[in-house]
Amino acid sequence: MKKSLLMAIMAVAAMAADADNSPYIARVYDYMPAPSQFVNVYPAYKPGYTRDSILTQLEASLVGRLDATVSLGSYGGYIVFGFDHPVLNMHGYDVKIYGNAIQSAAVLDMAGGSSEPGIIMVGVDMDGDGVPSEGDKWYEIMGDAYERSQRHYTITYYKPDESKVKVPHESWNFITDVEYVRWTSNDQVADSTSGYVWRNSFHSQPYWPLWIEDTVMTFTGTKLPNTAIDMSGGRGNNWFQAFLGEGYVDNLPNGVEPGFKIDWAIDDDGNPVALDHIDFIKVYTGQLYYCGWLGETSTEIAGAMDLHPDATPLLAGDANGDGYVNISDVTTLIDYVLGGAMEPFNAHNADANADGSINISDVTALIDMILNNNR
Repeated sequence: MKKSLLMAIMAVAAMAADADNSPYIARVYDYMPAPSQFVNVYPAYKPGYTRDSILTQLEASLVGRLDATVSLGSYGGYIVFGFDHPVLNMHGYDVKIYGNAIQSAAVLDMAGGSSEPGIIMVGVDMDGDGVPSEGDKWYEIMGDAYERSQRHYTITYYKPDESKVKVPHESWNFITDVEYVRWTSNDQVADSTSGYVWRNSFHSQPYWPLWIEDTVMTFTGTKLPNTAIDMSGGRGNNWFQAFLGEGYVDNLPNGVEPGFKIDWAIDDDGNPVALDHIDFIKVYTGQLYYCGWLGETSTEIAGAMDLHPDATPLLAGDANGDGYVNISDVTTLIDYVLGGAMEPFNAHNADANADGSINISDVTALIDMILNNNR
């Protein structure tokens, strides 16, 4: 095996060596909600709070738990968190992030109800400092609606003047100001390059994060297609939000949501990337839409779970689990495929071509792997 490959495996193994890793969030690194009706409410702001105060409050809600309510606000608002260990790529579902999406009880023949999908980014701690920093690499998790989305979408919000005269909606009396938080964007739809985050009668607190001194905030990412349908005939009081499929947060009900796979990670150009582990996770609101009295689409998270916190690092091809990839693994794998002796046998590593099954093609892949590493 090449020295560089062995060193990389040993490094990840050392990070994941401790058993009894917590499966839950252990640290909140950053939080920047976009203006919305739940900002300064989930989490609650108190006079004098700073960014650090908010992060402390978030950690109290999220660390070790799955029952929080943290709103990310309108499009682009985000949170960055991590576990007490690297999350290993097991070529299956790796992490599940909990939200508050529900299936409509009134529209059971359609998959949807309340869905406010957030996009997932995964980060790798390239500089080894243990926190997200400039030298780290980030990748998007490609969800099922990726091909229907706008890439490189940018939106800028402008802090409102809280004393200005409010402009109520012409027909929806629950909307008290349709010119509250102004935004501009590079939307590909010509008439959607500017607009406002509306204010409603249900939430009268400032929608701009009160611990943020900046008067402008800009977010860039992937913008998901709108899935909301006004079922009330224009009255704005009965909305159905269709589910987008897998690969998002707060999109499917927690009982249905399977989680995401690190194998779904892609680079800025949409190309798949091979990651053996991730260190950080970022979630941001992926839609920009106003749903009547429900307010703007805003992703909420309740917590997250590593689905295999005590997993050992994948060493593809190490069929007998002895920590090496060599001819003895070929023998073990052939015996398994032929139905013969297979002790010891590590099925996790034996899937040499990572296609989810173990068969003769893995024997071929393993032989190629050994030959290439010994050149």
